[in-house]
Amino acid sequence: MLRKVFPLILFLLITTPVQAVSWPPEVKPEQGRASGTLGIGDDDKLNVTIDFWNVGVVGGGDYGKVIVDLGCTQKTIGDGWQCVADDEPPEIGTFSGGPNGEITINGETSIQLVNGTYFKSNLDKTFQATVENPEIFSKYRWSMDESVPIPEIKEGKYEVETAGAAVFNDLYGQVEVNIPRPDGTYDEEEWNLAKIDMKLPPGTRIKVSEKSGLMLAFTDNQTNITVGPETEIVLVAVEPQDTVIKLLWGNLKANVKKMMKDGSMEVEMSQAVAGIKGTQFILNETKTESSIWVTEGTVKFTSKSTGKSVDVSRGEAVIASAKGLSEKTIFDPVEEEKKWQEFADNFKKTNTSIAGNNNSMYIVVGIVFAAAIIGFLILKVRKTKRA
Repeated sequence: MLRKVFPLILFLLITTPVQAVSWPPEVKPEQGRASGTLGIGDDDKLNVTIDFWNVGVVGGGDYGKVIVDLGCTQKTIGDGWQCVADDEPPEIGTFSGGPNGEITINGETSIQLVNGTYFKSNLDKTFQATVENPEIFSKYRWSMDESVPIPEIKEGKYEVETAGAAVFNDLYGQVEVNIPRPDGTYDEEEWNLAKIDMKLPPGTRIKVSEKSGLMLAFTDNQTNITVGPETEIVLVAVEPQDTVIKLLWGNLKANVKKMMKDGSMEVEMSQAVAGIKGTQFILNETKTESSIWVTEGTVKFTSKSTGKSVDVSRGEAVIASAKGLSEKTIFDPVEEEKKWQEFADNFKKTNTSIAGNNNSMYIVVGIVFAAAIIGFLILKVRKTKRA
């Protein structure tokens, strides 16, 4: 470390301790590293590396330990000063944890993590250390009030870590499913027609064609989802206590009678996230706008672009776009429920029609088969008489 700037560097490591909190149960300890530079002159810099654990002090044990190491970019800098940072031991301190945690060294520090992506100093603007593996923060939620992060479908892979299952309660028209392989990858050639009572594990993609629809039931027996035509969804997590659905486009109606204690259900769209504990609501997704209509109860609707939330209650509707949330508008929940009830009634009509058509087909086939046998017997009798 530079002998003349060593006190300055120590001065940079000053802040106040952070009160510990507890992370959501799904957060797992993962080691992280950040690297960058610290300016010490007009053009001179020191290398900075920070080794830490994402859960920090809150994780207990050694997870709170952090190592901040400074190294020389070159031995001789400025007006001939000699850099000896490589010869100095690294600073050992503690990291409070989480995507916005702080580093404490000798009881004081001013280095803070920003949204799980980089460390900054409140005292020196030249300090910058970028997290090399930011996914150790981005794939988790760090508060029970936050939405569960939804992994993107990239290169056919969709990683999930949960073990529940949902089933189709009813179907009509053309509904296709794509169930991920054990390693989380998809085969885009493996879209299969949906069947009643087939198990739908986490990561299942469901596509509904025009003039088609479906009803989903979950293992808690308290949640039903009706999905409208020309819609695609992904079942991210389907456990009774934490259900997460991603609405890629189209519309759906959810009837959540009640969740397990401390449980939750979330539906993520392109522009917003709907958090539910017990209610009925309708969602529509166009990929540029995400809309909600609540017909019973209250839903917390959160903009993904601004982070702002609003409670939407019975008879209220809100639209989320890239600009944020719209003002609430009023609609008639009874009339909206009637529309969806008519849609649900189509299941029975269509299935009855299919059954009737199938019976007619069986009768026609039976008649044709019987006629063929009779014709064969008549020919055989004629041949016998001639002989």
